[in-house]
Amino acid sequence: MKHLLWWLCLFVAPAVLIAIELFHPAGFTTSPGMYQFLSHAETAHEHAALAYFGPQWWFTLHMIQTPMVGLVAVGLWLMVDGIGAKDGTAARVAAWLARAAIFVFALTFTILDAIGGIGLGRTLLVVQELVTGGKLSPAQLDGVVLLLNTLWVDPVVGGVGSFVSETASWAAFAVSFLVAAALLLSGRAGWANMIVLLGFGWELQTAHASPHGPIAFGLLIVAAGWLWWARRRASVGQPGVAKVGTA
Repeated sequence: MKHLLWWLCLFVAPAVLIAIELFHPAGFTTSPGMYQFLSHAETAHEHAALAYFGPQWWFTLHMIQTPMVGLVAVGLWLMVDGIGAKDGTAARVAAWLARAAIFVFALTFTILDAIGGIGLGRTLLVVQELVTGGKLSPAQLDGVVLLLNTLWVDPVVGGVGSFVSETASWAAFAVSFLVAAALLLSGRAGWANMIVLLGFGWELQTAHASPHGPIAFGLLIVAAGWLWWARRRASVGQPGVAKVGTA
């Protein structure tokens, strides 16, 4: 089961995230504004994405993204699975800190996606339905737009620069750093591989939208594949060495 989870969480899920994040625009908060951009389809090249298909896509994207990030969190947890007392105190502490950081990462990223992705996407669609049905006057629509744009930059739960978004971002980097530390201290990985893992954390800390998100999850696939390959080589002819995902 752990072997299957390793491939699902560290290869399949990141690959899905790469595909959808290529169509996740960024940099629209100030110009033209969140609602003004997300409320209709755009050729989003100037906002780093290949394209943006409108508010239905914003909703769908985050409905896919949220469980995929959850699977990635499980995969990162599996990377430090089996590290215990035999690996030394430092490695053991790093592994437990990594698990705590993974929990914070999964929790805050889910909150961010629920509010600024899934919830916002449905709200945009409902607003458009009300406008089409003549249930919102132009003045009322202006008020709704002001509310949504203000919530988007809210310092606590906003989609950019908020406590929740910044915590999720830095938790991602903390996870990569602590997982790398645990694997290095336990002798289960080499420096070059862990530098790739740190690259994943740094890129995801910068942004999960395009282009940083696709780069981040691509680096995660490389780091996980490298780790799997190195452990598989080490286990050949050494029955006592556990394979990746089976420790």
